[in-house]
Amino acid sequence: MTQLQPSTEALEVLIRSFSVPQRVPATEAERAFLNKGLREEHAYPGGTLVSWTFGRGPRVVLAHGWNSRGSHLRGFIAPLVASGFSATLFDAPAHGDSAGDTSSVVHMGRALLWLCQRLGDIHGVIGHSAGSAGALLAFHQGLQVTASVHLSGPSSLRPMLVGLAHGMGLAPPHAQPFLDWVPGFIGQSIDSMGLEALRSGLRHRGLILHDPEDRVVPVQAAEQLHRAWPGSELVRLHGLGHTRLLSDADCIGRCAGFISAKLRQPYVVA
Repeated sequence: MTQLQPSTEALEVLIRSFSVPQRVPATEAERAFLNKGLREEHAYPGGTLVSWTFGRGPRVVLAHGWNSRGSHLRGFIAPLVASGFSATLFDAPAHGDSAGDTSSVVHMGRALLWLCQRLGDIHGVIGHSAGSAGALLAFHQGLQVTASVHLSGPSSLRPMLVGLAHGMGLAPPHAQPFLDWVPGFIGQSIDSMGLEALRSGLRHRGLILHDPEDRVVPVQAAEQLHRAWPGSELVRLHGLGHTRLLSDADCIGRCAGFISAKLRQPYVVA
């Protein structure tokens, strides 16, 4: 991990909160569910990526958020399989069962792209939070799908970094050492993960779902993504916050239905 001599303890905590996820173990129920899928270990550069695939048919890959794991999206599997898809969960670098000590939304997007390239033809992607933002990077870098779903996701890296710093009590001038450190860690500029740069990959149909009361990612991120994406639909959910939508039957059904409908009615933005 690239080092920076922080000027304050808060800055050091900020760096770690961006680059070192908390590895959440699977619950007994989650492990029992994962055991029903086809488990694969992929020799990803820098460490093994672990995935689980369920069902047969066009493939949909699900990308989890920060401090999460693939099994947290297990509620989407049964509806997708029932609709005739194969559905793949995976643990991003330094999350769940996959290897690594450090990660970021950029690392997660690169891992998603790498995995999809090895799995073959991908019909759709469903991403939550950082997994959604990672998917935007993967599309920008060449991942092609028929449809994607974005749940509670940020749309640009810079406001996410500023918000993270603010949450740690650092005003912009005091957060500048952190912003100077980030490009070296992610291997690209912060603005290369901005919506203006990423929009070139938005050449398919997208469904964006966000709760205006989300306290983790402001709904403005979803609104900005929708405005930049001609082929997208924006649905404002209520009472589900940042993570409860992952277990909400109506939300899950809406996502599976969207993915299924777009298989029958493919569309590419000119």
